[in-house]
Amino acid sequence: MKKIVIILLTMVSILLNGCNIESKITEEQAKSIVKDYHNKLIGEVEIISVTTKFNKYIIEWENKENCEQGTDSVNSSGKIKNIESSIC
Repeated sequence: MKKIVIILLTMVSILLNGCNIESKITEEQAKSIVKDYHNKLIGEVEIISVTTKFNKYIIEWENKENCEQGTDSVNSSGKIKNIESSIC
């Protein structure tokens, strides 16, 4: 009986600690990553909104001069992933 209780407590502890992983980067760093990734010779990227979801920053951006816009996610280690983008 003691072993079962110890095993259950250990499993619950592992699960709770795994869910509390905090971001290694700040919101400003995530914005900078997206701007650096999308800035081109034509125009400058403007950040429209930033939300946090599942330990990732979801960033909506727009480049008016290039007629381009989209949404990217940046994870806690700074890796960027394009979710959606379009060009007029």
